[in-house]
Amino acid sequence: MNNETIDTFRQQLFTLARTLKIDPLVPENQVSDRVALSFRKLLNFLAQHGEISLAGLLAYPAAAEAQATLAEIMQENLADAQQGGVFRQDISVILLGKFFTGMLLQLAQTPAEPALRHQQSLAATRLFCEGAGQQPD
Repeated sequence: MNNETIDTFRQQLFTLARTLKIDPLVPENQVSDRVALSFRKLLNFLAQHGEISLAGLLAYPAAAEAQATLAEIMQENLADAQQGGVFRQDISVILLGKFFTGMLLQLAQTPAEPALRHQQSLAATRLFCEGAGQQPD
């Protein structure tokens, strides 16, 4: 796999990621749907590009740089929503971007069929939006 192929893949991934902004005016009952859609679109894109995804984000010598860029894009996507009160203010938007990207990269390492990717995106969204703690009764 050549550097040009990986660079093209990354540019397409970053372009897609930039389209996944969450409007700060999104109704509260739609936030989870928007986050899940972001996870699902990115997971589907990564699955469609198989080996290139793994090389471009995990194994390639400059993978750390690509991961950092993706986290920065997600940070930018989440910043307006956080300022608009959609996401908690007590967690830095830098960490939110890294958390989102970290979950995405972990899920992308295991190939999955579309139905499983959908379920994974819902689970990642619950974890991202609600946390892993027990919900009060």
